[in-house]
Amino acid sequence: MYRQTLVFTLLFSLFTFLSATSYSETSEAPILDLSIPEDRPMTLEEAENTPVPIPPNREIDNENLLRDAVRFKDLVENKASQVPFLILPHKPNYLMPFTYQDRPNDGPYEDFVGDEEWPGLNKQEAAFQLSFKYKISNLPGNSNNKLYMAYTNRSFWQVYNDKISRPFRETNHEPELMAVFNPEWEYLSRFYVSLSHQSNGQYTEFSRSWNRIIFGAFHITGNSVLGVRPWWRIPETSKSDPEDPSDNDNPDIDDYMGYGEFIYLKLLGPRTFTMIVRNNLRQKNNYGAVTLEWSYPITPRVKGFLQYFEGYGESLIEYDHYQKRFGFGFKVSDYL
Repeated sequence: MYRQTLVFTLLFSLFTFLSATSYSETSEAPILDLSIPEDRPMTLEEAENTPVPIPPNREIDNENLLRDAVRFKDLVENKASQVPFLILPHKPNYLMPFTYQDRPNDGPYEDFVGDEEWPGLNKQEAAFQLSFKYKISNLPGNSNNKLYMAYTNRSFWQVYNDKISRPFRETNHEPELMAVFNPEWEYLSRFYVSLSHQSNGQYTEFSRSWNRIIFGAFHITGNSVLGVRPWWRIPETSKSDPEDPSDNDNPDIDDYMGYGEFIYLKLLGPRTFTMIVRNNLRQKNNYGAVTLEWSYPITPRVKGFLQYFEGYGESLIEYDHYQKRFGFGFKVSDYL
């Protein structure tokens, strides 16, 4: 298994390096300004005759690169959302065929079946995320402000573990209702308010969930995005009884997941560096996490990326479990 994993890793690294160094976007055409109004659905004839917007050339590293990328994404989403029943990407959609975790969280399963009966989780597993949104309507007064419903699924798959029939170890579900605003003020480029429910869909002692109101604010400076996402957990009972579905599954989740996160994104030509830092902002019993990502184009439709995570709360089942993880994979949609 380790030899196969090493060979796969080396082949992937070689392929993505050659692809990233040879790929370039040759178009230098401006972003198109399509004239179909947003206050009604697009007809079939309009959809057939609508030109495809051309993305900005991200090989040219200039001070407007990130703003052009944001404008291009907004233009595509605005026009695509006029087609009824069409869903849009929300958070990044990706597959990591291989990740390595330093400390597999066997605790919940050992407690359930017993230490001697549980064969153990592998340190190697796959992970993927599916995330999409649907525009419900424009908000009154400004067509740049929109109301969305969204859903994100993140799964961890013990695909290399034949001792326990290669199960999906954990899947987190997050439906959201979001109001997004684009004021384009000097120090505030975009913000949103979201009502979020996140759960792993499990029962009794495996159940983890929480409900939050999330506020996200973002500022574009040069080719960087600075963002903060504070949240407030909607109160539940302080009792935790695994056999009572009306009780709080995880009353101390705030202690480990914190009360918000800081986001930094930097465009470096066609490549993107992303850092997400989360912390409970406590001097005593300080907990948090950091996620680092480096992505680069392989083809015009697919990116390769590397990801490193360290801290608490990578998934709900291990919100209070410290973990280090490294993985690589492919993205079919990204933040930009």
